[in-house]
Amino acid sequence: MRLFKLVRAYIPQLVGAGFCTVAVTLCTMAIAPLAGFAFKGIGDQDLSSLNLAVVGVIGLYLFKGLFQYGQDYLSNYIANRTIVDLRVKLYGRLQSMSLDFYGRWHTGELISRATNDINSLQNTLLASFNVLIPQTVLLLGLIGYIFWLNWGLSLFILIAFPIIIQTIRLFGREIRHVSERIQQKAADITSHLQETLTQHRTVLAFTMEKEEHKKFAAENDLAFNVAMRASVILSSQLPVIALLQAIAAVSIVWYGGWQIINGYLTLPQLISYATALGIMTEPGSTLSKAFTTIQQGMASSKRIFEIMDSEPTVVEKPGAQPLREIIGRIEIRNVSFAYEQEKVLSDITLDVKAGEAIALVGRTGAGKSTLVNLIPRFYDPTSGAIMVDGHNIRDVTLGSLRKKIAIVPQDIALFRGTIQDNIAYGQPDATCEEIQAAAKAANADQFISALPDGYLTEVGERGAKLSGGEKQRVAIARAVLRDPRILILDEATSSLDAETEALIREALEKLMKGRTTFIIAHRLYTVEKADRVIVLDDGRIVEIGPHRELIAKGGLYQKLYELQFQNKA
Repeated sequence: MRLFKLVRAYIPQLVGAGFCTVAVTLCTMAIAPLAGFAFKGIGDQDLSSLNLAVVGVIGLYLFKGLFQYGQDYLSNYIANRTIVDLRVKLYGRLQSMSLDFYGRWHTGELISRATNDINSLQNTLLASFNVLIPQTVLLLGLIGYIFWLNWGLSLFILIAFPIIIQTIRLFGREIRHVSERIQQKAADITSHLQETLTQHRTVLAFTMEKEEHKKFAAENDLAFNVAMRASVILSSQLPVIALLQAIAAVSIVWYGGWQIINGYLTLPQLISYATALGIMTEPGSTLSKAFTTIQQGMASSKRIFEIMDSEPTVVEKPGAQPLREIIGRIEIRNVSFAYEQEKVLSDITLDVKAGEAIALVGRTGAGKSTLVNLIPRFYDPTSGAIMVDGHNIRDVTLGSLRKKIAIVPQDIALFRGTIQDNIAYGQPDATCEEIQAAAKAANADQFISALPDGYLTEVGERGAKLSGGEKQRVAIARAVLRDPRILILDEATSSLDAETEALIREALEKLMKGRTTFIIAHRLYTVEKADRVIVLDDGRIVEIGPHRELIAKGGLYQKLYELQFQNKA
């Protein structure tokens, strides 16, 4: 029913398809009386009646073909258009979800539901519009016709029909359960592919190619076993349904023959009845197949709507106002945060002046990344509030808040496309001059201009055609072009050679000027120029002050600083 709510957008096409379906049904039903009329002409030796019946049958098939084309075209249009709408809605839902959603779901699982399950559902809609609806209309029309011809003979249909329907339902229930398992195994295979292909370097580095191949083969073997279970059910269904239909047909023919012998029925009447009965076998068997396809799609729809029914944990407050121009003062007031019952931050209070550079340091898991992720509302604090220029960030629109913030992460993920596209990501209306100016400010223009295609160079998947330093400078250029008031740097100079690191540090220093900056520091010697250093431990602020002051204090910061230099030595 939720799918048919999407279908309602195409009422004109539905009306047209319905008209064509009725026309096809009438043309098909008319074949039976014409067959009886032809045999009557033969019996009466009336050639004109026979000729008229033949011309009528040809005309019927001509009109049936035209209406069949209209029915198929409109049905395919509705089904395919509905799937496009659903796929776009599903993608929109995925894009609207908060970061914690992606912590609970595996990427490969989501990709499988957006591809494999959507494709399965597409087959279901096509089966519904191309088979289920028209064949059901035809079957009901033929049942009405044969009851009109001879209700006594048709009593056999009343006995057989419920038995056949119940049998189809039993098979459908089984295939639905198996289909859920098939789709889940497809998701497992997609997840394994996505994981190993995106981390192929790690697989090679640890010589795990054979082991991963074995795992992949094992997953496919499990999928094969489930598919064969489905095959057993499907292979059993058709012979059982055919047997029940054959029993019903033989019973009707026997009883019809008995009526002819005893003078209760004429041969032309029996021919018309048998023709209608013969036509009924096609929608009967076709409907059983369509019902199976629909059950498979219902298993997929359950998995798709599980995603559609998910709600983001970070949402805009009703009546939220856009955040206007800001200077960048940030107040973090008694903020705590827990992720799935695990406390990450406890009672954080911090007042950051506009244009101040704040370095966040601490052991792994201290809560550095979590704290900066609260500022653009990737997560919402469990308690407390974050203010930007006196505005509670929960009271402003998400888009306006995030447009004031730029993030340069440690793990740079570029998008497939050109360098120019990646610099302008988030600012699609930027001019070529603005993009080039941003690249110059990021010390990226020189290496970009040296490439054969310059700014139109394709970067490959996740920027695979660029070096780590080149990717980081492109990311810095993207941040420069955004011209944010608030800047978040996640140790953007790690794992680089000295020359490249110097270029990036210079670019970052230019980018930080006049902007409120949060630096997540993994290497402590990179934060000596920060205005203040915030030392986090176990989700709490334990030290705060300038670098030299904290070194002289001899606390946790000084221990971490000395330990890192000892390890470096």
